[in-house]
Amino acid sequence: IIQRKGNKGFGEGNFQALFESIEEDQIRRGYLKPEEVKA
Repeated sequence: IIQRKGNKGFGEGNFQALFESIEEDQIRRGYLKPEEVKA
C-alpha cells in the first residue's frame, strides 16, 4: 500500500527508483540484458 499524506503526485524521484528496480529485476530474471538498459 502506498500512502500519500497531503501529496498530490507520486514524485519524479519515486518513478525513477521504481523503473530502476524493475530493470534490475528483469536483468536478474534474464528478460533484459544490461547493455539494453539506457544510462
